Amino acid sequence: MSKLMFSSGVELGKFLVSIDVIPDAYQAISETYLPYELRTSRSGNNILAFKCSSEYTAGFLNGGIDLVSSEKLPVVDFISTKVNSSFSINEAAVELFQHLDYDLKELEKKHINTSLIITGSGLGGYLAILFTLRLHHAIDVEESNGSKITRRPICITFGSPIIGDGRFQHAIAERPQWKSTFLNVVAKKDPLASFFSSNTPYKPLGTYLFCTESGGYTTFEDQDSILQVLDSMKLLNAGNLRIYDYANVLRSIRRKVLYRGISESNKFNLNPLRKGITLQLKEAGVLNHTEDYEIEEMEKKQIEMIRRKNMVNAYMPVKMLNDVKISLTYMEWYMRTMRKKGGYYDAYKDITRNHMKITHQEIAIHHGRLVIYWRKLVEEKNRMTQKESAMLRKRWLLGGTNYRRIVEPLDIAEYYRKGQTNYMKYRSNHYILLEKWSDEGKMNSIYGKEKRNKAVSLTEDSCFWAHVEEALISLQNLVNRWSANINIPTIEQKLENFEAYVMHEIKSYSVSPDIFLEGSSFMKWWDEYKEHKGTAYASKFAQFMNDKRYKSYY
Repeated sequence: MSKLMFSSGVELGKFLVSIDVIPDAYQAISETYLPYELRTSRSGNNILAFKCSSEYTAGFLNGGIDLVSSEKLPVVDFISTKVNSSFSINEAAVELFQHLDYDLKELEKKHINTSLIITGSGLGGYLAILFTLRLHHAIDVEESNGSKITRRPICITFGSPIIGDGRFQHAIAERPQWKSTFLNVVAKKDPLASFFSSNTPYKPLGTYLFCTESGGYTTFEDQDSILQVLDSMKLLNAGNLRIYDYANVLRSIRRKVLYRGISESNKFNLNPLRKGITLQLKEAGVLNHTEDYEIEEMEKKQIEMIRRKNMVNAYMPVKMLNDVKISLTYMEWYMRTMRKKGGYYDAYKDITRNHMKITHQEIAIHHGRLVIYWRKLVEEKNRMTQKESAMLRKRWLLGGTNYRRIVEPLDIAEYYRKGQTNYMKYRSNHYILLEKWSDEGKMNSIYGKEKRNKAVSLTEDSCFWAHVEEALISLQNLVNRWSANINIPTIEQKLENFEAYVMHEIKSYSVSPDIFLEGSSFMKWWDEYKEHKGTAYASKFAQFMNDKRYKSYY
């Protein structure tokens, strides 16, 4: 597997150092004398730069400031999620952030719709990271309320030590739009950047761009590889407590032409991934301080990271969005074309039917793609805090409701095609949550439940066909007496409850006219039920069906 992989860290590093954003960000920091200042770069970028006093930084380097739990820190409660409801964060970061809390709230209001680069050097990077996270949170809220003019920030830090523990890192990773916006520039001789390494609970966040004064540069995204490089740096910088100036190293990496080729270790039999890692360590200036077994371990970790990334990329909502729209369009077309064949539910259930220009296999592919997308999306939203998730739901819940009403019947068809029973007991949790959130949205609406005078095009209850299937099974058990132990009154009551349920849905126009299509499972149930009950049976539902009023139901 590893022979088919390669490390793109050096190539990504080349791209990053070739653009003006990084030197522009550091220049803004160099020209900042207050705790923060907003500047405009020569290329027109808005840059918010944070700075921390040298006295405070010196105190930090002398130790005594460590992790604190977020449970007693409401100032950072916007980071928590349902899965990672608490985490630990460096106390210095919290102190600095709390000190500027009011000012940062005002900045947030002013710049939520501004394309913004947020940056900071050293402990100023802590402020840049936390303000970027809070701005992301504010943007999530605005977008959930329908705003389309917000702009996501990017955050670039220079020599900032790691800010939090693994739970902090995981809370950020749960929001892909947050996670992808952090770049940490780290020079080999910067002691502050490597202050926390692998023998501490701290875990790195974002992409790291490592560079040397000789012009070497490379990037790492895998946290174990990042920690390994920081460990090597820490050994090299033992006893060094000076605050590092990035001006020279940034000039060096801009000037240098990247050496393309294997590292100078003369190990020409290395696979592409190992070669890439070796070259990365050489560019970061720590190859001579890294043992072979450590490189081997980094290779294993990167293989696993690449596998995970490939799995995630197969789902990523943004990347799949167009595919999902196409799949939903296919489903809508399939619904229309199957009306002449008893409806799309029964057409999908009976794979022997002629599906005209589209095969059952094609529809199954689109069905599966939609299910994977929405399961992941619901899982992601459900991990968030209740308040945060409720606000985000407004944006995508309508799409989720349409998906549930179109696609869940296909899940039901597949389930009963296999001869299984009691679908509701094994119903997928993502459908349950989508329905629950949809109901909550209706209850919170000032308009209440919509009153109709014509039928819906999509049956509101996405489990309607499961109820039909169970009614068919109950009726067959009753008529055929499959077991001597069946409770006839109980089954009769179930069937009467089902017809009452259907009549309620008809009166509220909550079912699609498609349920009355000739050859549908529902009409099959009615024909058998009518025969079982006999011509003398009278009920509101029986009268509706016997009078064929369903033919004018639309």
